[in-house]
Amino acid sequence: MNYKKLICTVLLLGSFATAAKVVNGEEATFSTDSIESSTNAETSDSTTNPQADTTVADDESDVDETAYDAAGNLQFHHPVPFEKFTLEPPAFRSARSTMSVQQAFINQVAPSARTLANSNNLYASVMIAQAIVESGWGSSALSKAPNYNLFGIKGEYNGQSVTMKTQEWNEKDGWYYINAKFRKYPSYKESLQDNVTILKQTSFSPGNYYYSGAWKSNTKSYKDATAWLTGRYATAPNYGTTLNSVIETYNLTQYDTNNPTVQTNAMYRLYNPNSGEHFYTANGVERDKVIKAGWRYEGIGWQAPRSGAPVYRLYNPNAGDHHYTPHLYEKNNLVKVGWCYEGISWYSGGSKVLYRLYNPNAKAGAHHYTLLKSERDNLIKHGWRNEGIGWYGQ
Repeated sequence: MNYKKLICTVLLLGSFATAAKVVNGEEATFSTDSIESSTNAETSDSTTNPQADTTVADDESDVDETAYDAAGNLQFHHPVPFEKFTLEPPAFRSARSTMSVQQAFINQVAPSARTLANSNNLYASVMIAQAIVESGWGSSALSKAPNYNLFGIKGEYNGQSVTMKTQEWNEKDGWYYINAKFRKYPSYKESLQDNVTILKQTSFSPGNYYYSGAWKSNTKSYKDATAWLTGRYATAPNYGTTLNSVIETYNLTQYDTNNPTVQTNAMYRLYNPNSGEHFYTANGVERDKVIKAGWRYEGIGWQAPRSGAPVYRLYNPNAGDHHYTPHLYEKNNLVKVGWCYEGISWYSGGSKVLYRLYNPNAKAGAHHYTLLKSERDNLIKHGWRNEGIGWYGQ
């Protein structure tokens, strides 16, 4: 069957850097991306034109809602031009620790990717590499909260979508801008699951599956899978070699086997009834000393892996407050304004989200971190600000 070429799309996401400002542990992100929540949907695939004009159209009234091309192909979109993609996260080139950002993103998606891929005859290494390339290391607005769309898929997911400006191409009009709707997911896990569904179920005739050449049972290695995806999942001729480079550089083939036993440390949670601060430590001796000083022991908050992206611990000698962050730039900014750096407290990694919240009225204990969604929602009802995901645990 001859398939009609997919409409080329370039979304103004990953190629734009974001600027962040951090003051006393608060992060505000400013982006050039334009987003609108919606309940409609779509999907798109792209190659890129380096000479294409990047001016956004003024007309925002029309929204493209064509999720499939004339041959029935589900359309994909690749926000980062392949000639601009780098193994170094584009949004973090100067201010952040590159390796920490990269490993932190891998840690976020790898557990779910490993489980889903290995139970569905797919390569987790390829899935993780696709997520990295398609989202620009999670830097595109489409892949960030609250959208979590790692693979640039248009369309609805359980009735949820997000509208963004895209640049598209056809022979009649050349490059032009439209508003398009993309699938919006509750978390990365659902985005990864949707990718599995597409790779396993896309079919245009009975018994013939469009992406079957990327299945483990039909390949000798992940390189056969990436070669099959080139020209099908993405029209860019260097798509497969780009994925291979990511897989090799970050040893992603380690995720192509069943999940090994992960060594973790219990993270103890304590509460100061006088200041309202919560304190977290993996050190049993420190936990006992804090309890003797009058803190209340609240049990194990979560399990932290013994390796992964570091989470830094800082202390404010003026307010008596502790702060924890996996962001090197935030740590450095807090040190500049007088916080004392106390080292790496634990590591981030796994599939369990640790939520971060901020109390604008508190001097000490202004930030809180919890594994419990119910606790997060209750604090929000009482005036705390939801600051998203702090880090991940097991």
